[in-house]
Amino acid sequence: MSRKTPDNPPPQNSLFRALVVPVGLFVGAIVLALLVITFGDRITGGGGTDSTASRDGRTLDPQTMEQLATEFDRRGVAYGPDDAPVVVREFADYQCPACAAFADTAARIRENYADEGKVRFVFYDFPLPMHQHARQAAAAARCAGRQGEFWAYHEVLFERQSRWSSAGNVTNEFLDMAVESGVDADALEQCLDEGAADQRVAQSAAVAQQLRVTSTPTTMVGNKVFPGVVDYDTIAAEIDAQLRTAGQ
Repeated sequence: MSRKTPDNPPPQNSLFRALVVPVGLFVGAIVLALLVITFGDRITGGGGTDSTASRDGRTLDPQTMEQLATEFDRRGVAYGPDDAPVVVREFADYQCPACAAFADTAARIRENYADEGKVRFVFYDFPLPMHQHARQAAAAARCAGRQGEFWAYHEVLFERQSRWSSAGNVTNEFLDMAVESGVDADALEQCLDEGAADQRVAQSAAVAQQLRVTSTPTTMVGNKVFPGVVDYDTIAAEIDAQLRTAGQ
């Protein structure tokens, strides 16, 4: 009668181990994925240096709001008074069709609220990697801003998006738009050639990444986050509600 020794384990034990190890790894991977999904983002009120929008994408915690006001907003381009009771922030990509669709709503917010001193509007560049000309478009707008014409050029970029986004020589398109918007084309070209605005665009995009903005456009009214194309009435209603809370 043969004797079973540690060097000759029963066949069924070997089969058991062969099955259990892969199954255990598979189950562990599922558990890890569930943990990441459940706890990967901080929710409102969470601490730490990477505090972000809440899981449902609708609220920012107080620490993030403080960081926006004291550090991040200087990386965007602001319109309206510094002491406005409500701040509206937009993260957008000039080559994004949805951002072009939202541009009219953003312009109405600036006209109806920022011009009245009720809102400070801050635009953040967030050029997405799948859009070939988005980063250069953002740089062109920042270069126009060096001449005090950011907003005029900003609006023309969205109005002419379908034309320049598929152009073979996009630089020529940007220079033509400079003439249309009252910008010195030669100075704009020099700014682009020197990469004078590239760092500002990169710094703005870094804010979007730190806040884990995942779609363009994304609009923030105070601490409320609205991803995607949101209609004017929805944004205006939230602004009005926050103005009432501020006693305005």
